[in-house]
Amino acid sequence: MKNIHYKELFLFFVFLLVITNHADAKSEITITDGYIKASIPGSDITAAYMTINNNSDKAITLQKITSSISDRIEIHEHSMAGGMMRMRQVDNITIQANGSVVLQPSGLHLMIFALKQQLQENESIKLTLHFSDLTKVKIQLPVYRFK
Repeated sequence: MKNIHYKELFLFFVFLLVITNHADAKSEITITDGYIKASIPGSDITAAYMTINNNSDKAITLQKITSSISDRIEIHEHSMAGGMMRMRQVDNITIQANGSVVLQPSGLHLMIFALKQQLQENESIKLTLHFSDLTKVKIQLPVYRFK
C-alpha cells in the first residue's frame, strides 16, 4: 500500500515539474512596443513593428508570421545602398540569448501584403510568431493611424 502512495506522490511532482517548465518556456519570448499601421485607403499593404525579447540562454530564430488578416506576411529590412534606401525580404531574424531585436520603420519590420480587410485605427489584430524551436507566440497588436 505504501508503494502505491509514493508512486502517486512521485507522479504528482513530475506533473508539477512539467507544468512549471512549460509555463517558463512561454515567458522566454516576450513582445513589447508592438503595433500595426492602419491601412491607407486603396492599399492592401501595411507594416507591423515591435521589439522581440529573448529571455532565454539560447539564441532563437523568428521564421515566419501568420494571421487571419493576410496569407502573406514577410520579414523585411531597409538598408542604404549606393545612396538609396532599399527594402529587401529576409528569411528570418535571430534573437541572441538574453537579447532583443527591434522591428521599426526604416529597419527590420514585418510587411503585410494582400490584406483581407482594411485595418482601422483602434482595432486589435492577432498575429502568431513561429520560432525555430517550434515555439509559437500569439500576440495581439493595436492598429495605429498611418503617419
